[in-house]
Amino acid sequence: MDSLLQVFKKKERCVIGVMSGTSLDGIDLVAVRLSGSGLNTQIDPLHFTTYDMPANWRKRIQNAFKADTEEICRINFDLGQFFGQLICQFCDDFRLSLEQVDVIGCHGQTLFHVDHQSTLQSGEADVIASMTKTVVVADFRTADIAVGGSGAPLVPYLDQILFKDRKEAVALQNIGGIGNVTYLPEDLNKDIIAFDTGPANAILNELVEIISEGKYHFDRDAYWSNQGKVNKNLLEDLIKHDYFTLPLPKSTGREEFGKEYVMSILNKYARVSKIDILRTFVSLVTQSITMAYRDYFPGLKTVYISGGGAHHPTILAELQHSLQEMKVEKLDEINGVSVDSKEAIAFAVLAHERLNNTPANIPSVTGAHSKTTLGKISIPYKLNNR
Repeated sequence: MDSLLQVFKKKERCVIGVMSGTSLDGIDLVAVRLSGSGLNTQIDPLHFTTYDMPANWRKRIQNAFKADTEEICRINFDLGQFFGQLICQFCDDFRLSLEQVDVIGCHGQTLFHVDHQSTLQSGEADVIASMTKTVVVADFRTADIAVGGSGAPLVPYLDQILFKDRKEAVALQNIGGIGNVTYLPEDLNKDIIAFDTGPANAILNELVEIISEGKYHFDRDAYWSNQGKVNKNLLEDLIKHDYFTLPLPKSTGREEFGKEYVMSILNKYARVSKIDILRTFVSLVTQSITMAYRDYFPGLKTVYISGGGAHHPTILAELQHSLQEMKVEKLDEINGVSVDSKEAIAFAVLAHERLNNTPANIPSVTGAHSKTTLGKISIPYKLNNR
């Protein structure tokens, strides 16, 4: 009990953040030293890497949408063991002893998300805690939904910390499996706006797997999509999806823009080459972002891009072309936070704040009727000696 109380009372903690997103191409792990709270949180990243998502796990998660109750149950515990193994491997790779780690923040794998109603994050935290002998904070979305929110996005909590000294309004666009944006107004007293802009790497990755017959899992350097041409009729049809006209706050995921969505488009446009559909998907990503900005952020001057899509040259080029009045840049390292590490760091910060008992949802973002702490705490029977 004394060891546990020490973890809660610590003013500075070593935290591991684990992020497995909707793109299903990798699992991000970061070790970061954190102190303070709220806007005064101090962030000192120590180590970061991305491990490839194994093919068997990718297929299992993709198939989870039609799986029976037994398989969903098994996935939860098996994923917990998989994440636990990755955390142990991460510590070995960077010569970091688990005894030095105070808490692990694990987002888990989203199997299904019903906006404003329910969510299912898989990867049993008690399994991870047992394997690592470390306190684990997980299942961050549910508390926000319990107080009337959408449960996402949650990364804006980190965004406001990184840009607390901003002199102008900025947008932080993450392009992961799903695209999401955080708008930080110039006036720090005004509400933050954040929401999912629509599909991104998830649909690109699904189609690349089909085109390459499973040999490749994402559109590296736009190699596949640049072989195709935009089909204007298809793009006009795609952009009419109901999600894009929903009012804020809103969020989405693979349940809306995943494998079944891709298959429905392939069936409907069977006469269009798969390569051209892929290229058109790229334009859907950029056009959905552009529409969101013009609807909600008129006069915005600067956009910072992060996530896997920040490495996609065609997405970046199209965004710069369509947002001509704005400066579109990759998120440079801010306090050691990079385009790839940002989301894993965000969940390390949320875990740290859970132990601080600090509310970390943003009601103006999620639509929640009150602030609340985020994440459930799993405590192993015996903590690592500290």
